[in-house]
Amino acid sequence: MSSLKFLNLNFGNANSTHPVWDSVEQNLIEIRKASTKVRMLTGTYMVQADKHKFSQYTIDPTCLLCHREIEDILHVLTQCPVLCNERKEYFTPIKQLVTENSPPGTWELLFNNTLAATQLVLDCTKYIKNLGFKKELINKLETLTRHFCYKTTLQKIISSEKARRLTIIIKNWMVKHRQ
Repeated sequence: MSSLKFLNLNFGNANSTHPVWDSVEQNLIEIRKASTKVRMLTGTYMVQADKHKFSQYTIDPTCLLCHREIEDILHVLTQCPVLCNERKEYFTPIKQLVTENSPPGTWELLFNNTLAATQLVLDCTKYIKNLGFKKELINKLETLTRHFCYKTTLQKIISSEKARRLTIIIKNWMVKHRQ
């Protein structure tokens, strides 16, 4: 599977910038958020499934947060139950923007599966004609999805660190109580 699977290569030309960069305010945090989203979009955002492949299959590809499924970008953005609060907080306004500004039934028709929803979050340019969005709405959608990708990443880091600390506490307790 290509690492550029979500990048719409048929959008724009060599002289234009991608909307993910057009919508970015010129401050460090917004540029960092855009960089996170671009890493997800270009397949350079490290998930357990990638670590599994790069380690010659010695690292477990299972999500370290929920321990239920293989962690790929679809899982991180649309399925991991540990990240459900971020999805509710950020995905609801994304869906609202689409439903309020596109023809009736567009959401149900285009985004009825996790692959399509992930495509919308990572590179909405694939759906610009279907949505009928002008530059202002594209930039608004890009801003919402950029915040969603960044917040999901932050929560993933925080949750991983909490799990790591809890593991250390449990191991120490077990060592202490074996004696």
